[in-house]
Amino acid sequence: MKRDIKAVFFDIDGTLVSFRTHEVPDSARRAIERLRERGIKVFIATGRLLCHTDAVGDLEVDGYVTVNGGCCLTSSGEIIYEEAFPQSVLDKVFALEERYGFQSALMTQKNMYVDHYNPSVQTIADMIKIYPEVADRREVAKVQPVLQMCPYVRPELESEIMEQLPECVPSRWIDLFMDINIKGIDKSVGARKVMEYYGLTMQEAMAFGDGGNDLPLIRDVAVGVAMGNACEELKAEADYITSSVDEDGVSRALEYFELI
Repeated sequence: MKRDIKAVFFDIDGTLVSFRTHEVPDSARRAIERLRERGIKVFIATGRLLCHTDAVGDLEVDGYVTVNGGCCLTSSGEIIYEEAFPQSVLDKVFALEERYGFQSALMTQKNMYVDHYNPSVQTIADMIKIYPEVADRREVAKVQPVLQMCPYVRPELESEIMEQLPECVPSRWIDLFMDINIKGIDKSVGARKVMEYYGLTMQEAMAFGDGGNDLPLIRDVAVGVAMGNACEELKAEADYITSSVDEDGVSRALEYFELI
């Protein structure tokens, strides 16, 4: 089923990188190399910071949508688009933490920060092999623009918290925490900025994902692909469901659409 696709966006965790091996499968690596050989641009679209995209190893790509669209960059590190949290919103999040007894990871261009480690922080860190730096987050926020916050809040408390943060939008790929960005920011918005930068449209794009934070992007591209290990909500919105990351899902979908 051939489509006129000129760019493909890939999530990292659970899409390109296996939670089991913490590596990009060889089949996906070869498939991406073939895409670029055919002149199709390849972009990472992740909730991670640029400094944490080393999970894909030496895989060559054309650019990045990071922190769920909060910062978009070329492969050389040139910033295409960036949207930071106003101090007033950070203060509201810190106040909610004190009221409800949770903490949030704070993400800047330089790193991911927490005040302390607890079981939720440790579990996520071990899962994705990103270990936040312990620091005074309020002091960090005074000197570094904050691009995303990740409250360690379970789904049953999410709606109550977000009702008090109308300036923000949540997304989630696991029960232990959620990502929050400034309203109007998501992976689709970031991808659109990247496509415009290269003179392309979203109708010339394909995207792969597995989590709730991939939903806007999967909906807005010409072809949205859900991994076999994706959440049910994403599968319901996808144009195509491939096999899991550990079962060559990336290469199988690209072969199905005759892109490699």
